[in-house]
Amino acid sequence: MSANTKRVERSQRFRRLRRGENRAVSPVVATLILILIAVAAAAALYLWLVAWQGGVTSGIGSPSAQYTVTIGGSTSVYPFSSLAATWFEQNNSDVVISDNQGGTGAGMLAVCDGNVNVGAASTPETPAGLAASDNCPSTGVTVTTIAYDAVDVIVPTANVHGLQSIYYDTLTYIYDRASTTTPTLQATSLDGVAITSIVGYPTTGTLAWDNIPAVVNGATVAGVLQQPTTAGYAARGGAGQAAGTGALANDIVTAVADGSPCGFTICAGPFSAVGDAAIAPVERSDASGTTQTFEAKILGATSASAFATSFSGLGYSGCGSNNLLADCGIAVPTGGNGNPGVISAVGSNPNAIGYASDGLVRAAGSGVNFVPFLAVDQVLTSSTTGVVAGAVEPTTGATGTIAAGITNSATVNQYSGWRPFEFVTLQPPTGEVQRFFGFITDPANNINLATATGEVSIYSV
Repeated sequence: MSANTKRVERSQRFRRLRRGENRAVSPVVATLILILIAVAAAAALYLWLVAWQGGVTSGIGSPSAQYTVTIGGSTSVYPFSSLAATWFEQNNSDVVISDNQGGTGAGMLAVCDGNVNVGAASTPETPAGLAASDNCPSTGVTVTTIAYDAVDVIVPTANVHGLQSIYYDTLTYIYDRASTTTPTLQATSLDGVAITSIVGYPTTGTLAWDNIPAVVNGATVAGVLQQPTTAGYAARGGAGQAAGTGALANDIVTAVADGSPCGFTICAGPFSAVGDAAIAPVERSDASGTTQTFEAKILGATSASAFATSFSGLGYSGCGSNNLLADCGIAVPTGGNGNPGVISAVGSNPNAIGYASDGLVRAAGSGVNFVPFLAVDQVLTSSTTGVVAGAVEPTTGATGTIAAGITNSATVNQYSGWRPFEFVTLQPPTGEVQRFFGFITDPANNINLATATGEVSIYSV
């Protein structure tokens, strides 16, 4: 073989080898490759599905709210509205109710300024009144009643002074005498008796507990009609004073012929040779519907210096438009912010007396009790038919005395301190606000909310 022939053969062999390197993969190898690709793709799809499903599940478990309804105002309304918000949100995951308290006055200013969707009030509000006093728009303002409450006179749970019931003039006199300013709403009687006719009664300085009668003349205590009198007293003090028994165990009881620390046969106590502790009245330090109701329907004020002359004459004007006791010229040393502040101040001082929302007073562990109370013109010792007035004990529900008072029952046991819980909006409620209002005013929901918070349902009156 010539050298040239050998070169040609080597060249052809080389070309054949090169072509062999580029041959197609065998069917077995190709199948294995396809299987590996399919497995990888399936694994990737599985991981994507798991991630997608996890995202969907997470979204269902903690959805993002699309709407927020803001409420602000009365500390009396707050327990009712905040519970309603909790129940509503459980079935309306797209809405958050932001509920805040700060007093009726603050709530009305906030809604009128457009800072909240809903203003919460614990006294009757009118569009005209809000336009005049809180700069609300002159048209469109809507007031919706959601429940009823009352204002109670309160003392610490451990009522060591044996106060069984109290009349509006005695309560006013307590605040007048403790005021650091000169009150304009001045009581001239004590338990219905002119102070000037009570011989030897102290007319200056803060009142002590043994300076006031422990019961209202004509009130029924423990089933017994109480009729303390001033007849026959020549001086304070003297022999014959003794501790009471039963319901009057912490009181001072005197015979008609003997003297008395308070000028009545039954005084608050307990008896001490050196006199009893000073009464420490508490007021609300913030502008509130509770104070306005206290002035107008508990103290019976129709202006800064005048009282109503009958139960039917009680209104909501109070002493003035600021919803503070200062409107009555009264400023006592101890104040509390909101109902919780007053309840705390009264509950922590055995010598205190104050006023607060009935629903909050009745709450377990509040530390205070309400005092049975008689308003203007409710003291009736007897009549030709033998009817006597009893100290009204506020009670919730369709047959309770608060509900009876709201409907102006003809019975003598009307409770003067009732007031409405209201929501104020700048326009008739729409959208999510309307949904929330509809939830609260649904009969079953409203009754359950009232029961849970100790209020009176709008369907119980």
